[in-house]
Amino acid sequence: MKKILLCLLAFLMISCQVKKSTNSIAMDKNWKAIVLNGQEANLNGFMNDLLLEIAKKKKTSFQLIDNSSDNLLLDLKKRKYKAAFSSVEPYNFNKAKYDFSTDIIKTGYVLITSKDAAFTSLADMSNKHVGYISDSQSILFLQKYEDIFEEKYTVVPQMLDDIVNGTIEGAIISIIPAYKYVKDLYQNELKIVDPPLNDQSIRIVTLKGENTELLNLFNSSLQEMKKSNFLKDLKEKWGLPE
Repeated sequence: MKKILLCLLAFLMISCQVKKSTNSIAMDKNWKAIVLNGQEANLNGFMNDLLLEIAKKKKTSFQLIDNSSDNLLLDLKKRKYKAAFSSVEPYNFNKAKYDFSTDIIKTGYVLITSKDAAFTSLADMSNKHVGYISDSQSILFLQKYEDIFEEKYTVVPQMLDDIVNGTIEGAIISIIPAYKYVKDLYQNELKIVDPPLNDQSIRIVTLKGENTELLNLFNSSLQEMKKSNFLKDLKEKWGLPE
């Protein structure tokens, strides 16, 4: 993972030397604000490929700055860089301070059920047993439904096994590890219920009304990549959800 980031940084910094202005973007390569269950390298690989493709297609350059999740938006407010890759959700109070690009990749929570179950949302699971991981935010979704039985787990595989054997009817986990489990070990037994339970995604975030050119660059690039299926193929390459 470090080699990937160093190679990208070297490429981007070389590109920046021929430009008078740089598109400086901060990112926490450890993604502490997102539950990934060991898939940090996959997400970093995807983000690196995405930036390289945009730089090539748009004939521009980027300076990638590593920062912690705790300081990502604080340093954006101090204008230490133009933008940040962040999973902060676009609530109205955040939109008053920041501008957001379209979604780059979903990172929120999803409901997992058996493949043949008819549940379409948590609202359908009255008097059913739904698992959650004890040290995650997934319990917050269950607390909205008094008639769902909450089942606490410490590890994801045991929780998913219990859906398969009928001990529980569903489970809530973050979409990126959920996708890996469902598409790999449990592809014939489990499914992810769409849509995600929240709107958390990685997006480009800028200060309100500032660096709109950079924001528009990403929005137009993402639209083109979706239309050509490049974005879909890139996510598939790195084992990430669409």
